Amino acid sequence: MAIIKAGTILAFCGGEWSDKWTTRPFTVLKDFDQQVVVDAYRAGFVPKDEWDELDEHGFAGWLTRSGYIEDVPNSYNWYVGAYGEFDPQIATSANHG
Repeated sequence: MAIIKAGTILAFCGGEWSDKWTTRPFTVLKDFDQQVVVDAYRAGFVPKDEWDELDEHGFAGWLTRSGYIEDVPNSYNWYVGAYGEFDPQIATSANHG
């Protein structure tokens, strides 16, 4: 049983090599067992058409709608480049929230 405790700051990551990604941070609102929520996410999936399938990008949204996680207040996701290029994107405003 792998329990993630309420109050934990959680981010999701996936992909491989140059396609790796990480989400913004979330706060865990209530304890949950990783396997239990994965099974519930899979069981509740209803494809819209024959090509529709579960993917990793919908999981955080499902956890949010299900009351397990929420965005960390006052957090900011800053893009700083890709493929070895340091190219930070500068915001047009100091107010990001």
